[in-house]
Amino acid sequence: MEIIDCKRNMKCDIGVCRNRATRTVKPDRVGIRGCINVCDKCLAELHSAIGAVIVPKSVETAKKKSKN
Repeated sequence: MEIIDCKRNMKCDIGVCRNRATRTVKPDRVGIRGCINVCDKCLAELHSAIGAVIVPKSVETAKKKSKN
């Protein structure tokens, strides 16, 4: 998955946002219609929502692998 600059004058695909998209989220192995165009505001909101759900574990709290 990659995030690239939006080259066309497109509308944001998130909800009822009326801003113009500045970035395009392009998943792997999908066609041209599988991309999501987002504005900077929606991208920041999406980042904070994902960050609230997925929190990386620190090295100290991760389980050690057993050698069985």
